Parts: sequence; structure tokens; C-alpha cells
Amino acid sequence: MQINDKFFYINIRDYLALGNDDKAGEPMLARVLSGFSCPKNQDVANF
Repeated sequence: MQINDKFFYINIRDYLALGNDDKAGEPMLARVLSGFSCPKNQDVANF
């Protein structure tokens, strides 16, 4: 399987299962998702 450097995936449930740990839990998930963008479809970016 070829991996494209422009994309990656995360399992949101894994992050949420870690609770409120700043280095791995929900706060970290919020930081990761805050950098998400979708220039081709603004509706997806705002979801």
C-alpha cells in the first residue's frame, strides 16, 4: 500500500478512550483536529 504524505488518518475513539490526558487524550485530539483543512470543500472543513 502506498502512503501519500499529504494525508493521514487518526482513530478518534482511540484518542477519546485516553480521557483528558494532555499528551494523548481529548485535548490532544482537539489540537490535531484544529489543524485540519479542506480547501476543495469548505463545508467539509467546517464540519
